Amino acid sequence: MSNCRKQKSEVRSPESAVAIRRVVACCLLSAAFGLLFSGCRRDMQDQPKAIAYRENSFYKDGTGSRPLVEGTVARGYLREDRAFYLGKKASAQPSPASPQTPPAASSANSQAGLYPDDVDTIPMQITRDDLNRGQVRFNIYCSVCHGATGYGDGMIARRGFNKPSPANYHQDRLRQAPAGHFFDVMTNGWGAMPSYAQQVSVEDRWRIVAYIRALQLSQQGNTAGGSK
Repeated sequence: MSNCRKQKSEVRSPESAVAIRRVVACCLLSAAFGLLFSGCRRDMQDQPKAIAYRENSFYKDGTGSRPLVEGTVARGYLREDRAFYLGKKASAQPSPASPQTPPAASSANSQAGLYPDDVDTIPMQITRDDLNRGQVRFNIYCSVCHGATGYGDGMIARRGFNKPSPANYHQDRLRQAPAGHFFDVMTNGWGAMPSYAQQVSVEDRWRIVAYIRALQLSQQGNTAGGSK
């Protein structure tokens, strides 16, 4: 009998009661934290938010994609260098004449006045590799109309697309035209020629200009070809 009482007293000792309380407290805290985490996860899953390219009735236009603020420029595309990105002089003002209308014929002494806003020289260093790259790009995008040597006798012109005929780079007007004029034509188009700004990068446009200058020098003593 005394042994049984002794065992009961050992079970109910203060140390055992403290251990039991600790176990119960840990279980309760674990359950509480579990409920808290599950509640946060549910809120984050169900919270209202706009998802790009999805329908959204909150906005009047019904789409979750919001338009960019007017005047927004992507990082790295500020393009403050007008000479490099536009082929225009820093002080140039927009010309009232349409760039789609070629200028009228004039004397050689007044050729520079036809393109007053265009830069005279290529605003980047041109290496032999750049010139080779310009030749490759020229052959892909330009030679089909202007011909491999720039006389406006490309395959498209030979097949009937010759009214108006593609420009002959070896006429006096284009020999004396500033470098920025050729860049502007590639960027904005001219006459029947569309813009190539989407197909040809800014750097490659200047490389093509450099190759056109090389073509003009190579044919400087040759007066063959029309004057368009």
